[in-house]
Parts: sequence; C-alpha cells; structure tokens
Amino acid sequence: MISDIDPAQIRRDFAVTRKTIYMNNGAIAPTPLSTIKSMTDFMLKLSEDGPDALLTADYISSLLDEARTRVAHLINCDRDEVVLTQSTTEGLNMVAGGIGWKKGDSMVVRGGRNEHPANYFPWLSVSRKKGVTLRELRIDREGFFDLARLEKAVKGARLVTMTHVLYNTGAIMPLEQVGKIARENNTLFCVDAAQSVGTIPVDVRKIGCQFLAFPGFKWLCGPLGIGIFYCSKQAAETLTPRSIGGESATLSGKNDTLAELDLPSRFQAGFRNYPGAAGLESSLRYMLRIGIGSIRDMNMRVARVLREEISKIPGVELYGPEDEDKRSSIVTFMPPRGSNSSEIVKRLEQNSIVLAARDMGGKKAVRASPHFFNSEEEAMTASSYIKDLLK
Repeated sequence: MISDIDPAQIRRDFAVTRKTIYMNNGAIAPTPLSTIKSMTDFMLKLSEDGPDALLTADYISSLLDEARTRVAHLINCDRDEVVLTQSTTEGLNMVAGGIGWKKGDSMVVRGGRNEHPANYFPWLSVSRKKGVTLRELRIDREGFFDLARLEKAVKGARLVTMTHVLYNTGAIMPLEQVGKIARENNTLFCVDAAQSVGTIPVDVRKIGCQFLAFPGFKWLCGPLGIGIFYCSKQAAETLTPRSIGGESATLSGKNDTLAELDLPSRFQAGFRNYPGAAGLESSLRYMLRIGIGSIRDMNMRVARVLREEISKIPGVELYGPEDEDKRSSIVTFMPPRGSNSSEIVKRLEQNSIVLAARDMGGKKAVRASPHFFNSEEEAMTASSYIKDLLK
C-alpha cells in the first residue's frame, strides 16, 4: 500500500532530485542508484571472471532469465514471449518488417500523424513500399476515436496498431475494447506501450494484443539502449525475423537446413547488451517492489497539483481527459498566444526544472511527465515558475 512507502527514501534513490525538478520521464527517466550499482557490479564480475568464460556465460543466462521473468510478471505473459531489444522503435519495426505484406493488404493506424513517429513511420513505410492501404482513424481533441468507425475500418485488415498512452495528451486508449474488435475480425493487434508500462497497469492477456513494445528507459527507470518486445507464441510464426545469426538460428540435417530457433531467441540475433539487461532487471525489481498501482497513485497526486495550478493561468489550454481514469500523469498545456513553448522549456531548465516541448496538432505544447520520485511540492514550484514566465 502507498502508506507503507517512504517517499523521502525514494527521492534519495534518485540523485537527480538533489538539484533538479525533473519531470521529463516520458522521454527518458533517471535510474535509481541501485540500478547503477547493479550495472557496475555486472561489469566488475565480467572483468574478474572473464567476459567469455563458462562461468560468465551461466551467469548471463541466469540474468536474462531473471529479467524476462520480471517482465512477464509485469505485463502478464510467458517468459519466452519476452524479446529484449534496443528500443520501442526496434520492436515495432520487427512487426512492420516481419509480416509478409502483399499488395492490396490493409492496416489500421489510430490518428496517423498524431501517433508517435515510432508507431507511424514504420507503417507508412510499409504502405508506400508494399502497396498496403493505410487506414487512419479520425480522432478528437484528446486523441480518442469512435469504436464504431474502428469496427468498420478493421474489416479485412491484417493489422490494427495504436499507442496505449498518448505521448502528447496522456490519454489512455481503450485497448481492451480494441482487442475484442480485432479478435472478432481475425486482425492482428500491435501496441506501442512506451508511455504506459511502468506508470499504469498493463496486462497483455486482458488487452488481447499479439505484439507490444516498450523501452526500459522511460517509466521503468532502466538504462538507455534496452527495450522489450512482447510477441505472443501464437503470433510468432506470422513474423519473419528481420535479422539472423548464430544466436537466433541453427544448421541441421544433412543438407544444412537453416532453422530458426524458438522464442525469444529467434528475434535476438546478435543481442549483447548484457549490462543493459542487468540494469533493467534491477529497475524492474525496484518498481515491482513498490507496485505499479502505488506508483500510479503517487504519479497522479503530482499530476493533479500541476493541472490544478496551471489551469489557473489565463489563456492556457490544458490537454488530457477530465476523467483521471482515462489519463496518465502526463500534463500538457498550450501557452497563451504569443508565447513560445520551446522557449518556456528552455527558461524553466535554466531554473533547474526539466519539462519538454512536444507536438500538438502541428504546434508545440509544453509537457510535464512526473514520476513517483517527484513530489507535490515540486509540482507547486514548477507551476509557480510557469506562472511567472507567462505573466
């Protein structure tokens, strides 16, 4: 329960809190000190035992199994369905480039350009190179779409894809309903979960998706350069690996038949980011110990203060649903006419407050993305600075 958690200890675990109000976790989150230590310990062990010794190989195998087990617990899947990648982008490209598209196929993308480029550019590329029809769902101001329109759009489509939590408005998409519609139409369902895993509960079984990708370095507070691609066992055979090597395939039989290995190895040719995996496992352990439900509660407390205070500023336009159950802790606002969002972000950072400027319908808005190490006091301080800048 949240009452059992010591916020002061959590803040001590994140060195950034000593001098900066860091609320740009939707881009890259800082790592706790325990994660940094785990990565250092890993490198020291390899240095002492030898990076390619048999003892080291067993240690690395155990580490990867442990990391996958924690991811499986986090998103409710089997351990073998967890593929380690570099990023969300890599995972999504495994789907886009792995499906045997044919001219005349179709796919459905929520919002088109309103999607993050990681979940739009791969599908746009496929549509142009393979002659695949790209059906873009019309959206409202917050990024939501009409489910009846979706039902019509998925008829005959091979795949539907969308972001779970929108990077610009923080709106949470109704994925369980989408999954049901996709299943009823025998359509593959791919999810960009970059802004959801680690800040809200995510259950791939309830969602009903075949593919889901997210990074370790956003809301999971893991190191840079590592991500996760969930691929259901049932859907794995529909994808052709985009790369192949000794880690993902083998030669067998008299004719040296090239055979792909089972999940997750078949999609991990050449994977060597073992220090990143050590850091990811440590961060997962840290997050799961606190509990995603408690983390969401803490995040929303800070977001609530931000929204309330920023809404008092004349001329400011807030984004995100009024219903808290339909949004994450992302708080995005368009400053009054005549103000420049990028300049506001720059001025804030000069005062040790880190937010971000993000695209909102062709214009830049200011986005705060607080996490569980942030405090309500920091939200008040950040809001005060924003008020002063917009006077």
